[in-house]
Amino acid sequence: MRIGIDIDNTITRTSEIILKYAQCFGRENHLNLVPNRQAYLLEDVLGWPGPEVERFFARSLLDIYTHVKPQPMAVEIMREWSSRHNLVLITSRQKYSPGIEQATREWLGRHRVVYHKLIMNTTSNFHYSSKVDACLDNGVEIMLEDHHDQALELSRWLPVLLFSYPYNQHLQVSNVKRVKDWLEVKNIVQNLEESCQFRKGPDARSPGLLPGRYEEG
Repeated sequence: MRIGIDIDNTITRTSEIILKYAQCFGRENHLNLVPNRQAYLLEDVLGWPGPEVERFFARSLLDIYTHVKPQPMAVEIMREWSSRHNLVLITSRQKYSPGIEQATREWLGRHRVVYHKLIMNTTSNFHYSSKVDACLDNGVEIMLEDHHDQALELSRWLPVLLFSYPYNQHLQVSNVKRVKDWLEVKNIVQNLEESCQFRKGPDARSPGLLPGRYEEG
C-alpha cells in the first residue's frame, strides 16, 4: 500500500512547540498569550497582527523544526510499515525557504524516521498548498493528515485519516475518518490490508492532470 503522510501535527507535535516558543516571543513583545485552540493559523490562535507573526516565524521556525518532538508511536509504526508499505511524506513545508529542507531531513534522520520519499511544497503559500497532485502522481492510496482543508480536498480522491485536534472538529465528511493517535491509525491500516478494500473518492482519476505544486526529493 502507498501511504501518504503529512509531517506537522501528524508525525510531529508542532502546534505544541509553536505555542511554547510563542509564549516567550509574546512576553518579550507584550502580545496576547492566551490561545484560541479552535483556530488553526497563529494569527487567529493568538490574535497577533500579521507582521508580528511573520517576525516570530522568521526568528523561530528553524528552531521549531529542529526541536519538535515526534508523536507517540509514530516513528515505531512507520518503521514497522516500511517493509511492506511505500511511505510518502507530503508536507506544506516550503522546499526553497532557507534552511527548511535541511532542517526537515536532519530531523527525520535524527529520529530515525523511515520513509521512501519526501515531497515538499514549492509554492510561496506558507499556510496551504494542495496535496492532491502529489498524492495522485505518487499513487497514494490513503493519506494521514491533520489540516481540515487538506483533508476535505483530498477526500474527493482518496480516503483520509484525520488526526483529531480542536481546530479540525468542524469537519465531518465521508471518506475522512477521525483518529486520536497512531495506534488507532495502525489498527485501521491493518484492517485495510486484510480486507484489501480502498474506497476512492468520487473524483478519483489518473494522476498528473493537476499542475505540479510539490517537488519530490
